[in-house]
Amino acid sequence: MAEGSSKGLSLDRILLIVISVLLLVALVVIIVLLFTGRTATPAVEQPAPASVEEGQPAPQQPAAGEPETGSGDEMSGVPPTESSGPRRLDVEPTPTPFAILAEDDVRAILDLSNPDHVDYFNNVDAWLDYDTEVAMYEVQNGVLFGMDHEPDENYTYWSHNSVQSGNVYAEISATNGDCIERDSVGLNVRLDPEVSSSGYSLEVSCDGAWRFRRHRPNKTPEELADWTPSDAIQTGANATNRLGVWAYQGRFVLFINGLQVADIFDADYPYTYGYFSLYVRSSRTYDLTATFDDFAFWHIPFIP
Repeated sequence: MAEGSSKGLSLDRILLIVISVLLLVALVVIIVLLFTGRTATPAVEQPAPASVEEGQPAPQQPAAGEPETGSGDEMSGVPPTESSGPRRLDVEPTPTPFAILAEDDVRAILDLSNPDHVDYFNNVDAWLDYDTEVAMYEVQNGVLFGMDHEPDENYTYWSHNSVQSGNVYAEISATNGDCIERDSVGLNVRLDPEVSSSGYSLEVSCDGAWRFRRHRPNKTPEELADWTPSDAIQTGANATNRLGVWAYQGRFVLFINGLQVADIFDADYPYTYGYFSLYVRSSRTYDLTATFDDFAFWHIPFIP
């Protein structure tokens, strides 16, 4: 019995040894396959991220498998040329949009795209401001604002600048307030700084007429051309008209919205040089308002 037990233990041990050897062989085979049978993949160097200025969006990377897009310059690292051209400083447009359409237009000798003086009413000190019981004027929000408190056919209250010229072509954009009939706005040239009432004025009314007057000290203005209807005038409340006065010696050519409406000659022409003034004049409306913008003038060269 003791001998039989000893033989049984020997067989179990032999079986255990065989199983252990088989497991060891299998482990060796697996290790060999892992180190010798796997395909090696070379490491790919990833590009460093481009620097991005603060506040600018980060460049978008193409998705995996998606082709890169862009010009050859972009792919080569050379900055592309902007299709819109070079960057330029923004400037305000020339005040007058009108072009010379006729060879006999007196303005043909001027470079309308380059005025000698431009005023966009950004300087509150460039025009006389006041507020009285009869009228008020003030540069505000990029325009000259004016108010005529009471209807009056005899007096005109205006605001003037401190820039002078003699032979000149001047333009202004004037916008009506809540006007009716002969409530009007005007542009005056050759204002004598020593005389309160002087110079020549082109005036347009709410109902579509214009007139041209010579102002005289202590006298009613002289009508060089009385009220004249014109289809060139934009009528009614809040309408805007661009007034133009060509003043060369005693000749005055008048324009409204780029169209010539009159050619007037003053043989006397007592005013040859002076300031410019703008005004709103009430004929029917109390506290009548108007605004003025985009003032410009061109010196007229000598005409032989």
